[in-house]
Amino acid sequence: MFSGCFRDDSEELKEKERRALKQYLNDNNITQEPTASGLYYIPVTDTVGISPILQDLVEFEYTGRLVDGQVFGTTDSAIAKDKDIYYEEIVYGPVRLILANAISGLSEGFQLMQEGEKAKFILPSDIAYGGNSIGLIKPYSTLIFDIHLQHVITDPAGYELNLIRDFMDSNNYDVEPTESGLYYIEKVAGDSILIKDGNGVDLYYRGYFLDGREFASNFDDAAPYRVLIPDESLIKGWNEGLQLMSKGSEGVLIVPYDLAYGEFANGSIGPYMTLVFDIKIENVR
Repeated sequence: MFSGCFRDDSEELKEKERRALKQYLNDNNITQEPTASGLYYIPVTDTVGISPILQDLVEFEYTGRLVDGQVFGTTDSAIAKDKDIYYEEIVYGPVRLILANAISGLSEGFQLMQEGEKAKFILPSDIAYGGNSIGLIKPYSTLIFDIHLQHVITDPAGYELNLIRDFMDSNNYDVEPTESGLYYIEKVAGDSILIKDGNGVDLYYRGYFLDGREFASNFDDAAPYRVLIPDESLIKGWNEGLQLMSKGSEGVLIVPYDLAYGEFANGSIGPYMTLVFDIKIENVR
């Protein structure tokens, strides 16, 4: 009962995609010739800046659409709300991508851009997700991206260090980092008995990026977050930073990327992201 003929309709879907793309190009008066891979790269603004290479990290804003106009992703919260694809857990605003980890069409397109430029990419499915289904993207879908390339980051470690220095200066924080590179700024002194290995800790926290965008918080929760120190599920910056605090203390942890999620993305946290945490220690057990 579970056997039968398998119908491969991939060629039919590809042909449907080709027809839809041709119609889109005609409807939008796009006469640009594609690159050898099939990418349509359409500059929107002129700028003079560096172009990224495959190994670089890029920071950008985008809106992605299908040829029928449906928005499948965006960094603009207003567009997300308007198109009914807004999610509270997403941090809207600029995102980061290591070009070597991108789908081939995006990687190629970014390398044609210059820092500060805006452009439109049209990616046929064979340089996008092919026959795979990703969220609102169905198999063999052409993708259209409106991109604003804000930063080309050739040295992520140096770039983040400069951002940390600017953040410290703008907030009048004058402390030295620990040996690992972690910064702790005490706001309210606790009972002076520092948290140590084996302690259970009840705490409230708010996590945000250096630009102020919040990615997590439990300050509105009825009960605090409970953790046993050390905890391998925590980022290194927390295991170290909490041991600089005590019951009743409040402070700010500035966690460089190598003490957080490193060169990897984690949800809305992009690669090489410095994280900042406002922490209040409610109890130590």
